[in-house]
Parts: sequence; C-alpha cells; structure tokens
Amino acid sequence: MTFTSFGNSSLTNFVPVDDLHHVLQEKFQLSEFRPKQKEVIDLVLAGKHTLALLPTGYGKSLCYQVPSQVLPGATIVISPLIALMQDQLSSLYKRGVSNATVLNSSLDADEYYDAVAGIKCGRYKLIYVAPERLESPKFRQLLQELKVSLLVIDEAHCISQWGHDFRPQYRNMKEHLKLMPDATILALTATATPTVQRDIGQNLGLNNIEVVIASFDRPNLRLEVECCSDAKEKDDHVLKLLRHEKSPAIVYTSSRKETEALSRRLTVNRLKSVAYHAGMSKETRYRVQKQFEEEKHTIIVSTVAFGMGVDKSNIRRVIHYNMPGSLESYFQEAGRAGRDGKNAICTLLYQPKDIYTQRWLMERNYPDARQVSSLLTLLRGDNSRFRKTSELASALKIDEFSLNSAIDLLRHLSLIQVTIDGIKAISGTAGGIDMTWLIERKERDSNRLDKMVDYANALSCRRKLILQYFGQEYKVDCSDCDNCSPSFEKERPGYISMPAEKETTRVSTSANLSDLEQVLMDTVTLLNGKVGRTTIAQVLSGSKAKKIQEKKLDQIAAYAKFPHIKTDDIILAIDKLIEDGKLRVIPGMYPKLVIARK
Repeated sequence: MTFTSFGNSSLTNFVPVDDLHHVLQEKFQLSEFRPKQKEVIDLVLAGKHTLALLPTGYGKSLCYQVPSQVLPGATIVISPLIALMQDQLSSLYKRGVSNATVLNSSLDADEYYDAVAGIKCGRYKLIYVAPERLESPKFRQLLQELKVSLLVIDEAHCISQWGHDFRPQYRNMKEHLKLMPDATILALTATATPTVQRDIGQNLGLNNIEVVIASFDRPNLRLEVECCSDAKEKDDHVLKLLRHEKSPAIVYTSSRKETEALSRRLTVNRLKSVAYHAGMSKETRYRVQKQFEEEKHTIIVSTVAFGMGVDKSNIRRVIHYNMPGSLESYFQEAGRAGRDGKNAICTLLYQPKDIYTQRWLMERNYPDARQVSSLLTLLRGDNSRFRKTSELASALKIDEFSLNSAIDLLRHLSLIQVTIDGIKAISGTAGGIDMTWLIERKERDSNRLDKMVDYANALSCRRKLILQYFGQEYKVDCSDCDNCSPSFEKERPGYISMPAEKETTRVSTSANLSDLEQVLMDTVTLLNGKVGRTTIAQVLSGSKAKKIQEKKLDQIAAYAKFPHIKTDDIILAIDKLIEDGKLRVIPGMYPKLVIARK
C-alpha cells in the first residue's frame, strides 16, 4: 500500500493513497484526478506550501476538498464572495459531504453560534470564511483553539496589488498566518501573470512556495471577436448567435442597467432569458441561478456577479456584450464555457466606444488627493470609534469605488486601521499623504485595459496572445480562433455557422491611411482636448450636424477632408492611433482627445 505524508514536514503522519481515491470516487463521483490536481494534493499532503494556477474549469476546489476529508485537523478556506461560499457548500452537500460549513455575514446569531460549536467539537472539518473574518477577535481566538491542518486562499490573485482584482482585506494575510503556525498554505487562482505569481509569494512571506501551473490553453474553446459599430449591431449579433442555441449560454454585460435591458430585448425577440446582478435580492439571485442550473432558462444575462462557483459544466456559449477591463477578467469569465471538455464558443462583441466606457469606470475607482485628505481628516476628527464605509460614503458624498481605493491607500500607508468592525484612524500618525501607490495602481489598470484592447483588435492568433500574456508559450497558430480559422466551416456540435463578416468591420478604406492619420494628428493638435473622437470623425467626414456648425468646426481646414470615408471608419482609425500611443484620451463622462506627449 502506498502512503502520502501530510502536514508540516516535521510531522510523521501518513495517509494511504487508497483513502484519497476512495474519497474521490465515493464522495465526488470521479474516477481519477487530473495530473495537476494530483500534483497539488501530493504537495499539500507533504506539508509543502503551494501556489496552484489552474484555469477555470480545471477543478481547483478539489485540490483542498479531498485533502480536507483525510487530514486530521480543520481546513480553513478564505474566499472573497459569500455567493461563492454558498455555491461551494451547496455542491458539497449534494455530494453527501456534510462536514463543511461557512462563517459569514449571511448567518444569523443562532446559526453562527451553532456553526462555531460544530467546528469546536469536530463536526465540521471544512470551513469557508471571508477574509474580513480574520480581523474578528472572536474568530482569531477560535483559530488559536483549533488544530488547522490546511489554510486555503481562494482567488489568491486578490492578494497581489499587481493583480486585476486586488482586495485590501487580503493584505494582512501574512500576519494572519501566525495564528495557524502548523497549517500548510494552499493559494489558488485561475488568473495570474508571472508578476502576480511572484507578488503572491512575497506578500505571504513564502518566497520558497512551490508553484504548480497547468496550461491555460483551453483547446475546446473557440475564441472570436465581432467588431460592432453600435449597440444595435451588438444586439443583432447576440440574436444571431443565440437564435438556434439550445444549450446553456451566458451573456456578460458591464452594468446592472444593461443586464436588465438586454434581457428584456431578448425576451421581446422570443429568446427567453433571465437577468442576474448583485443589485438583486439574495432570494432572487438564488432563484435565477437555480433556474439556469436546472435549465428552466438556458440564457442568463449577467454582470460579473454571476459565474464563480456555479456548478454548470455544459455551458456552450459565453458572449461578452461589453469589453471587460482586462484579459484576466475576460479569460476567467469566458472560461466558464465548455467545462465538460466539449466544444464551446467565446465571443467578444467589441465596439470602440467600450474603451471609453472602461476608462470612465476606471476613473470612478480612483479618488483625487483632496478626497483622500477629506477621508483622513474625517476619521481623525473622531477617533473614538470604528466607522462603517456606508457612513463614510454618506458623510463625504463620495462614490463607493473611490472610497474603497482611498481606504486602500490610507491602510497601505498605515494611517488607518480596518477591521470587521469598521475603520478608524491610527492615533499618533501625522504628515501628508503620498499618492504614489495609488497612481501606480491606476497605471497598471490602464495597462491591463490596453492589453484587452490589443486582444480585441488582434489580427494574429488570439489563443497565442492570451497564453503569452499569462507567461505561457504557444509556438504555433491555433486552428480554432476567428483569425486562424475565419470561415469556421468545420463541423462543431452545437454551433450554428454564421456568414463571415466583411472586412469593413475593421478599418478598411481605399484612402491612403497615412494621409488620414496625419490629418487626424493635425486636427487633434489644433483642437487640443476640446472635443472627443466622434466629433473629430464627423469633422473629417464633413458632417452637417448642428453641433459642428455651432462650434464652427465646419470652418477649419480639416472639415470634409475625407467625405468618402464613413465616420465609423474614421473612429476606428482614431482608436488605432490611441492604441499606438500617438493619441491620448482625457477620461470623463465625455472623453476628449489630445496628442500623447512622450
């Protein structure tokens, strides 16, 4: 019989490998582990701290759920979303794994104390908690009373300030590890660039952490981008793609309002769908998710709030109605298609306007120096109590996203204390506020958006571009993205082939592009941030719009210089200059164009 050691390397306990396979087969109804799952589990049971990068659909949760059933002590899972915890718990209960529980704000007082009692007596071995729970004195005391064999940090990219979904609640994780000195650490994520991977280990104080990386390639996923000039064209594409789709499909949008509106438009066009977003009640979200999982509705229109932990392997199509802000977000969401290994299609509907929407959303995430200073002044004015973020947002009249970033910065500078009870200033601190950390983080967000735009506009292999972004090689072009196989005429189950779009969906004109670019550069120089891309395109095409005449833009030399080129094509040429770093957008509700100064 083969044995595997577990726990800290100083321990001498062993577990028969047969026991692992028994748990796998009896409780999870699986015949064998995937290669990287087995590698991760072997490292964990050998007491080696491990960072595992496994793509969406690979089965990350199995890497701790199986060990949790054979380890002698408790397994603590740090998870950033209550919905994700509940999904995992429901899935475990369906499989007959009853020794798992959650400790989060969804529990009432009686439920919480019952769960704690069950943990103390050993009834629960697998415990899901939010990162904020680690700040609670009562929970910290509980951890010190327990024997914790395994600490799991799910969505570990949230630890890294270089990651696309950085969360300040994860920042003190290194200090929290001291509460569980004998625990083996397992950090899990589906999206981490090489820089993020290094940062995770450093932030945990585990520079020698073992790293297991599965290929991010999902060969069963076809990757495609449809360039659209406006929302109507997007709607047309969605209707075409879903009209004959019998299998489950997800359509992602960038806002709650768009989610509900698009779902209504689909229903009007006899495509029965349901909407899902975080603004709905918990009961409504649960009902909608169950309807989708049971295929009472096969189309769900959702914000990014939907998807994590959803146990649905046969999703055949994921459509992004709006472009996400990063390749990490896009690939994680698109990767929810085809988790059963069968063919599936991931379509991004790209409208150049999406760039400015994302820039505006990004601006909303970052406060200016005055807002950060006002927050600190308010907290220092009454340092006798902790304040909730809702109270601070109301007092400062600041957007919740900007407020969270301001809190991140002040916490990074050790000027405030953030616990499960709220926020207050740290006594004895003084001096100015250095905005550098926040500025650098904003620049990283901007760079991630640039890479997302590069993907949308790419003329080369999309699969290769994604894998290279995540630091993996793909030496040949694939045969399964729209650039490598544009006609897509081979047979694929569940796919209704649509006619190829004309090349005019990308910039295509008979004009000398260098002439157009030069006139664009000259016009932007002349107007110097007074107007945006649509107005400039209208000027060059000779539009007779009222605003052009009111601003006397029909009197400048560039007016009607290219009347034979469509306004949309001129806009695409402007976007190309932005991507090339020749023009720059001044963000805002009405973005303006200026020359990019080197």
